[in-house]
Amino acid sequence: MTIRRPSISFYSIALVTLLIAIGLVTLVLTSQTVGRQLFKYNLESFEHQRSENYLHSIQSTSILLDNLQYHLSYTCDKEDISELERASYYSSHIRSISLETKSGKVCGDHSNLSQLYGSPAKKIPLNREVVVIANADNNESIVQYRKQVVGGVITVDIAQQPTNALLSNACDQCWLQVIENDGISLYTGNTQKTSNLSSTMVSYNDLKTIVKPILSMPLHNKAWIKYYVTPKVIADYRAHIKPFLLLILSGLIFIVLVMLYRRYHSTSIIKFLILNAIKQNHLVPYYQPIIDAEKRLICGYEVLIRWETKKGKVILPDEFIPQCETNGVITPLTFQLINTVARDIRKLEMQAGKTLPYYFSINISANVLQDPELIDITRSALAHYNIAPHNLAFELTERAPIDNIEQAEQNCIKLNAMGIQIKLDDVGNGYCDFLALQKLQATTIKIDKVFIDDIDSLAASSIVKSLVAFAEKAEVEVIAEGVETEQQAKILTELGIRYHQGFLYSKPVPFSKLARDKNFNV
Repeated sequence: MTIRRPSISFYSIALVTLLIAIGLVTLVLTSQTVGRQLFKYNLESFEHQRSENYLHSIQSTSILLDNLQYHLSYTCDKEDISELERASYYSSHIRSISLETKSGKVCGDHSNLSQLYGSPAKKIPLNREVVVIANADNNESIVQYRKQVVGGVITVDIAQQPTNALLSNACDQCWLQVIENDGISLYTGNTQKTSNLSSTMVSYNDLKTIVKPILSMPLHNKAWIKYYVTPKVIADYRAHIKPFLLLILSGLIFIVLVMLYRRYHSTSIIKFLILNAIKQNHLVPYYQPIIDAEKRLICGYEVLIRWETKKGKVILPDEFIPQCETNGVITPLTFQLINTVARDIRKLEMQAGKTLPYYFSINISANVLQDPELIDITRSALAHYNIAPHNLAFELTERAPIDNIEQAEQNCIKLNAMGIQIKLDDVGNGYCDFLALQKLQATTIKIDKVFIDDIDSLAASSIVKSLVAFAEKAEVEVIAEGVETEQQAKILTELGIRYHQGFLYSKPVPFSKLARDKNFNV
């Protein structure tokens, strides 16, 4: 019997993801450090967007100037000034515009351009065409774009983008933006009073050594943009996002509670359905023969449970046995199965008129093997149906490890004393270890189908050879399950494995068909 390895379900992934999200939101709500980092991340995101907007403004202005240059006479007469003013008026990207002709004349939409900038002007070039220049009070950084045209150079001050959204409502003395390059510092914010930033009234040069900027972003040409903020700004930010975080946290907790309730409710329903199926005998045994490949004779059967619904649908064990183990109903299911198999054996013996030479191997989980009641149930079934102990065997499935190896060992000792063999299923692909093999006094090991499927490969063949060698030293029999082709059977026989089980010989059949084919011969 091949058991699928447990896999991580979508439910588990979703639940873990939600719990992680709840933890992160809680951390943001309670931790000042995490809140500061989140503020920094958002500040950087908004600043990148501002940079993108400035770039878009420059590109749009460049296209406008490409057309404007052919409408100028480059004499700085009234017509030229009128064209410049018109371009400034109708373009939302232009803050101010001026023309410097090749002859040295300067004109623009402002009568006195020199009053707009400091003297001497502080400039930080970002490339050949774009510079950042301080205004007259050096409390605002202006992006200036210079374009070479037919008759000179047109200089445009790009319209200022809105203040970073996270700082738009902050007090003037609570933040400072600085653009630096080669010892030049240009500011946006209140540069006269920095006491809120450093706890003392200091200049920016001193401020740099006292307070670290919350954000430092590289610009072009080795220039940097830096932001300084007071703790009050971050506190206000945390207070602003707190209602949204609480709403998100409440939503996440609600979703988790719904998921847990539905899982519990679903588990309860499945448990009820399985218990009901047990009571109504809808969980029935199917029998698959185990063949002595050398003699071509049946030596035993494995009992494989099936769920037959009222509508005639047959549900395979992989779809409900894990739920039985999770819900704790695997024990009553197994105990019922022992009695049902014992009853079937008695019917076959009465039909044949003699004691059957076969054994019927019933799959039991680790939980059932550790249950002391297993001995009483088995002994009672043997006595009630008057069948020989050799007709029953227990095959330990390996979906889960044995928690109480001592109790399992005591049960196996008693079962062996009664004449009931213990077999280990899926060896090489489950929780079986050699210590368990010794303590459980197993007489047979079954090689998992996954190795039989690739028996012609070097890796699988080597593993099977190792298991056969181990079995010989441990003096236990080997059964290969999942044999489906003559080639597989031939290779297994050559490797010394004489006992086979699989579709090559027979599929699992219900008792009614087994009773009709009692003289089944391969």
